[in-house]
Amino acid sequence: MKNDDKAESAGISIANLPLPLFAGTMGLAGLALVWHQVEGFWGRGEAFAEVIGVLAAIVFVAMLLAYASKLALYRQESLAEITHPVRLNFLPAVSISLILLGMLAGPGQLSLLLWGGGAALHLAFMLGIVTSWLLRQLDLNMLNPAWFIPAVGNVLVPIPAANAGYTEVAWFFFAVGIFFWLILMTLCYHRLIFGANLPEFLQPTLAVLLAPPAVGYLAWVSLTGEAETDIIGRMLYYKALFTFFLLLVQVPRLIKIPFYPSWWAYTFPLAAFSLASFHYVENLAPNAEPLLMALVGLTTLVILWVFVFTVVALLNGRLLKPE
Repeated sequence: MKNDDKAESAGISIANLPLPLFAGTMGLAGLALVWHQVEGFWGRGEAFAEVIGVLAAIVFVAMLLAYASKLALYRQESLAEITHPVRLNFLPAVSISLILLGMLAGPGQLSLLLWGGGAALHLAFMLGIVTSWLLRQLDLNMLNPAWFIPAVGNVLVPIPAANAGYTEVAWFFFAVGIFFWLILMTLCYHRLIFGANLPEFLQPTLAVLLAPPAVGYLAWVSLTGEAETDIIGRMLYYKALFTFFLLLVQVPRLIKIPFYPSWWAYTFPLAAFSLASFHYVENLAPNAEPLLMALVGLTTLVILWVFVFTVVALLNGRLLKPE
């Protein structure tokens, strides 16, 4: 009883479990996919990929159970977070995680169930989120790169859908994703250039800018198979490459930011860019293999670094304290 009182007095409660932590599964699943590519490209890393894939699934189930407990015990706090105009955009991390886990599951019914269920859930989330955008009178300063998360999920669906033969489903999600990416990219750069600076805890979300063109490239390749000669594929990849360079310039500023759950914003975009680079190097730039190895190393270190900081923050109770 005394320990419970001490926890209460310290403000540690599952009521404070942050919704953005679902991005943890995205980052870990992305890293597992990267190492599956490493295994196919260089013939090593299969065991590491399997371990990270299992860890991603465990983290996802743990977060589902934890957030279900939050919904059951602290319904008001949960609904306030889910309907918040900024945090709402992290909700599709749940559906994106399902899609990524489906991609990790390989061909078969389990894969179809996971990515298909994730796609259907993501469509429902998108309809709800876009409706909220239309009905609310939102301030420009509420806009931040996390708003890309719903769009990223759409351009991810074509990868497993096209490979499984659901071509029209793949094109539908690709069209929706590219449409919203172009709109949000324009609005987001306008906000970042002419609006107030992002608050410190949201600055890591700048990395989310990398994900849409990288995933879009992979989706385009899955849909057309023509990235080797196609101008659209090249444009998508080079837009991702430019964004990667732009983010590298921000590193001296970003590394000074203390740990927040938003650090997970670094992870999936890096993994997506690594996956896109694997395909691009293999087909168009074979001499860039050393750079690809460096990118894989960077992606692995960043994701494992964020994971360790998250575990430490969970063990010392920081993740469950009011922000």
